[in-house]
Amino acid sequence: MNSMHGSRPIRQSMLQSIRDVIKDANEEKEKDTLAHQFGNQLQMGTTREKKLLNDLEFKRQMRYMTEHPLPARMPKYAELTVHDTKSFALSVVDDVWDGSVQDAFSRIIVNKSLLGGKIQIKKQYTETPGIRRIIDANSAKHNGKGIIDIERPRVVVSSVAKEAGMQGVSAGDVVSHINGDEFLGTADDLRYLIGETAEGTTMTFAFNADQAVAEALRRRSLNFEG
Repeated sequence: MNSMHGSRPIRQSMLQSIRDVIKDANEEKEKDTLAHQFGNQLQMGTTREKKLLNDLEFKRQMRYMTEHPLPARMPKYAELTVHDTKSFALSVVDDVWDGSVQDAFSRIIVNKSLLGGKIQIKKQYTETPGIRRIIDANSAKHNGKGIIDIERPRVVVSSVAKEAGMQGVSAGDVVSHINGDEFLGTADDLRYLIGETAEGTTMTFAFNADQAVAEALRRRSLNFEG
């Protein structure tokens, strides 16, 4: 009897210990749950804050680009391998620069007619207050095209193959430099140069690093400083 009565307090003590362990475990679980929920709330708050900051930064950048727009075509560089004249990575056509800074903000559109394959070049210009400020910067005559030179012939890209396209070259780009030298020739001159280059040779091209774009970028920096 004494043994049985003596074991009862032990069992009760063990049960109480088990209850305490379960209670402690439940309390820890509840703490973990609350911490997890709080963490999610913090994360959601942080995500919302990041999104708000990203939206504000995007709006700031858009406002900046509206006030200080870049030229419609920007300088590019490409390395193109000569295989043969017929399969070269780009085709070119003759064009004329009107000597203006406005030309840098004009999109050059090259179209090839279905009948006869005649190539037509159009200049698409859209005026904005930001562009107008750049053209007029450091210019004696305002509200004009920003003439800085006489009309000059130039060569523009009429179509591209995969090798040139993968390097960002597109129709309407102005061929400005070849193998590090300024190119002032005609489309025929360029075709002849490619034809005279040994197969397997890599030629380097710079596009849109022409006088109009260079002056537009210079005036943009002056406008920004002002």
